[in-house]
Amino acid sequence: MLNLIESHWLFFVILAMIIAALLLARMYSGPARLPYRARGRIMTNVEAKFFRSLQQAVHGDFLIFTMVRLADLLRVADEASNKRMWFNRIVAKHVDFVLCDVGSLQPLLAIELDDASHERADRQERDKFLEDAFEGAGLPLLRIKIAADYDLNMLRKLIDDRVRK
Repeated sequence: MLNLIESHWLFFVILAMIIAALLLARMYSGPARLPYRARGRIMTNVEAKFFRSLQQAVHGDFLIFTMVRLADLLRVADEASNKRMWFNRIVAKHVDFVLCDVGSLQPLLAIELDDASHERADRQERDKFLEDAFEGAGLPLLRIKIAADYDLNMLRKLIDDRVRK
């Protein structure tokens, strides 16, 4: 074996240098690209149409936020038992729109846009959970059925009625 190394020492030196160079290149090449890609649009065409109607109905009196996580609107009460379970029920859910006070950014009203999927049993269970959670938190929730067009005056009245409660 020693004879082999002595006779091919140059080969082993070059091999060691190549391995060292590859290791250094890997160390200094920076982080690998993370496996995320842009999703594209954040709203469907139906949601975007409602959003534009909502903008017109509120006339800038509220700030409109879209796709807000429940965990950013609601928190589990300190006295609740099994807090982790209750948090897990809200952490991955969101509401379609939230109207906030322009000055304080205080959430005033959550809005869920209901399409045909809300007729399914699993969605009805989720809808009931949302209604109970928002009621318990004292934050109003308004459900709006998807429509071809929205009556802006009626939409504003629904909003004002819920915000004033």
